[in-house]
Amino acid sequence: MKRLLQAIGITAMLGLVVVLVVAVENSRSKDAFVKSVAAGRLPAAPAFDLPALSGSDRVRLADHKGKIVVVNFWASWCDPCKDEAPLLATMAAEQEKAGVVFIGIDANDIVDDARAFSKQFGLDYAQAHDGEGKEKDRFGVTGFPETFVIDREGRAVEWFPGQIDADGLRAAIAKADQA
Repeated sequence: MKRLLQAIGITAMLGLVVVLVVAVENSRSKDAFVKSVAAGRLPAAPAFDLPALSGSDRVRLADHKGKIVVVNFWASWCDPCKDEAPLLATMAAEQEKAGVVFIGIDANDIVDDARAFSKQFGLDYAQAHDGEGKEKDRFGVTGFPETFVIDREGRAVEWFPGQIDADGLRAAIAKADQA
């Protein structure tokens, strides 16, 4: 009986170790992309294929291969997102002439609230819905808003945790154009 209890105890301990290792690895993989961007390594941006916020299409990063892409993660309940939205609408219209594509990804949000937000702020560029936040997690986004600038090769050249400003975004787009 004593050996049986020891075997059960050892098995339980090994199971706990496995669970902890998996948890640590999942935690590392969730922020590996954003840490790589922050370190200036130019990692390949995670591909995504999400339903359009309009509900009638799909929004895919792969559809914009060869272009500079600005990907902005936001939520309708986020106050800094509300402050940033008019600037993004203006910058998207301005940069469209240069062939820069803007994509908004609404995450962890109610789709009707997100649609109202997009309409209220005139976000006329592509908007996707990441309801459960799975793509947000793949990018390593931990708060809203967060913005990534992706070069023509599909590599992230800049990451903006928090609200962006026009000069910083223009500089990142120029950096992506030079990469």
